Amino acid sequence: MAPANFRPIFPATTKDRFRSPSAGLGPLLKDSFALPTLLVLGGLGQAAASFILPSSYALLPLLFLLLRAVILTVRDIRSPAEYAARRNVISERFSAQLPNDSYDPTRPDKAALFGTTPAEKGVVAFHLGARFNHPLGALGPGSKEFAQQFQACHRDLLKRAKEYGCLSGTSYRSDDAASHNTIMTVYYFRNLDGLNRFAHDPIHRQAWDWYNKVFVKEWGYSHIGIFHEAFCAPAGAYETIYVNMPPLLMASGSASIRNEATGEDEWVRTVVDATTPAFRTQHSRMGREVKRQSEAEKN
Repeated sequence: MAPANFRPIFPATTKDRFRSPSAGLGPLLKDSFALPTLLVLGGLGQAAASFILPSSYALLPLLFLLLRAVILTVRDIRSPAEYAARRNVISERFSAQLPNDSYDPTRPDKAALFGTTPAEKGVVAFHLGARFNHPLGALGPGSKEFAQQFQACHRDLLKRAKEYGCLSGTSYRSDDAASHNTIMTVYYFRNLDGLNRFAHDPIHRQAWDWYNKVFVKEWGYSHIGIFHEAFCAPAGAYETIYVNMPPLLMASGSASIRNEATGEDEWVRTVVDATTPAFRTQHSRMGREVKRQSEAEKN
């Protein structure tokens, strides 16, 4: 008996509405201060409020923020399911898989969005990041301009995701230093050709030239380091599983797929149901069980 096609958790849509731009330097600045610095800033803020407001009102901003935090926490504790839903948690096992290149909802034999074998297609993981090695961290000179260059590349990449075969981009912070001054975005591409097209695109070339010619040579700075890594995983050489998690990393992606019935391109999220035997073990999630069964049937 032939294995069933994977069940997508989200339907196909005509608009790629699952991507969001990088938050830029905002979260980096927010989390770059050590606890003593935050306490000092809080104390200064309270002191300023005491000078500006009458003594009987100086504590009101603090009390308001405290009351708000208590109310929201109590609400979330009383409704953990709603709390998880607001954070897009999928309360089941799921996996990230690449959809078919096309489908036809009018034909039962071609109506499936996904195939039947896990890790049936190769994927490329691309890590792109930077480190702020200045005593002021992300407040150091040139950081704002650097963030603008990075944001321009990031927005263009997501805007032209179909052209590059880009599936997703998820940003992370390193905890190897108290200042959390290393940032990285993990991208996924359908293939290496798409990544190479992005690398040689004018907007990426512009950002690279700005870093080398302006930031390093003209301004004479060296306190922002940059890095990238690329990993090409062929079919059957990777596996994904998520349990009670929001879609992230490869699972946060969406891929372009052709609707043969309408002749239009649609977008399908990479999330599929993983409660089936095809995703039970590591080997099965790499498609090896399906391959072994197919070879056994042939023999």
